Amino acid sequence: EEENSDSMETELPPQTLLNTAVHSEMVCRNGCDVVKPDSSVYSTLKWEIKNKLQPTNSILGTKSRLHTTQRLIPNTKSSLDHHTDHVFCGQFSEDGSMYMSACQDYAIRIYDTRSQNWKLKNSIVARDVGWSIISTDYSPDKDWLIYSSWSDYVHLCNTSGEKEVHEPLDFQSEAHRFCLFSIQFSPNSTGILGGSSDRHLYLYDIVQKRRTHKVSGHANDINAVRYADKGSQIFFSGSDDALIKIWDARTLDSRSGKCEGVLTGHREGVTFIDSKGDGIHLISNGKDQTIKLWDIRKMKEPSAAQTRPTYQSSFDYRDTWRTRRQMVPKRTSDDCSLMTYTGHKVFQTLIRCRFSPLATTGQKYIYTGSFDGTVYIFDLITGKLVSTLTGHRLTVRDVDWHPYQPIIVSTSWDGTVKKWSYKEEPPKEENF
Repeated sequence: EEENSDSMETELPPQTLLNTAVHSEMVCRNGCDVVKPDSSVYSTLKWEIKNKLQPTNSILGTKSRLHTTQRLIPNTKSSLDHHTDHVFCGQFSEDGSMYMSACQDYAIRIYDTRSQNWKLKNSIVARDVGWSIISTDYSPDKDWLIYSSWSDYVHLCNTSGEKEVHEPLDFQSEAHRFCLFSIQFSPNSTGILGGSSDRHLYLYDIVQKRRTHKVSGHANDINAVRYADKGSQIFFSGSDDALIKIWDARTLDSRSGKCEGVLTGHREGVTFIDSKGDGIHLISNGKDQTIKLWDIRKMKEPSAAQTRPTYQSSFDYRDTWRTRRQMVPKRTSDDCSLMTYTGHKVFQTLIRCRFSPLATTGQKYIYTGSFDGTVYIFDLITGKLVSTLTGHRLTVRDVDWHPYQPIIVSTSWDGTVKKWSYKEEPPKEENF
């Protein structure tokens, strides 16, 4: 019956769709912030999503569609996959046509997400893995992926094709034990940016097959790196020294290690950074149990890193429950962040947080994994906890929201990969 219902929606006559679009505009004028999605608007939206209609081509109108889709927060779970080992990474391609997971069993699995029932498209057996695959990334054109582990090498693989490409790229670390905790393709796909366990930032040229920069970036492990936007040479780094630094690849000096500016406010190490994509704003997850929103226009001089008071404790976030109970988020006197979000738990591993998609939510939310096996979704502006997705038994390390559909996928140390989709709640019965 459900399949028949979907096929009927696909065949909605154009006049019905136009009437729905007009009604949607009326709903928006009468207060989009308080009105729930109208059933006819939602029906049209489902039709658009199923037929892969891009937001810019929406018959609802871009603004009307956005006002509707930003309320479609995923709320219903299903199982995408289950493994016997921890699942570390999970990421959609930029166009949402593929989803990639990376597991401690040394396998990178790529799923085709273009149909309702996702299918395993490719499985890559990772090489030279120490403990686990730690970080992954797609190239902007989605033809390539990279992964890192406790190794001097980042591996470059093709995502499809008759002949498998699996090439080791030597980052030439002099450290006895080395890991790139965070890696990202450059915006033009020709380079790789990495943050490492030896406190250095690395830039690698894929075309020339050589490392171009090794910069002493922080006073402790660098857990997170991220470019500011798709066309920028500006990038961010976050470290266990509790600092976030802003860099310009065009003026990067391997000898001086001087950054463009510093963002202060975390009391403990930074586990992840996500950019809003506007070249100005970013969020960071911290071992101080907070997510912070930043504006790089409020950054401080690089010297602030040396003059900053000592806030960090000697606790190990991988340690005992007694230590975890003692961690209460507190604001520092030099905090230059715009907003702080609390409620989730950051222990055991480098838990990720991200902005919700621009196309369907207008980046209205931020969301994060958590040590307690829950996905937390916050309102970006108010800081209010909007929703929680519960279903994992152990830490949710990574979580990603589909760029064009109301779907979230979470990866957990319980070995499961869960797919969360939006399901319309039945109307409440009124008592007269």
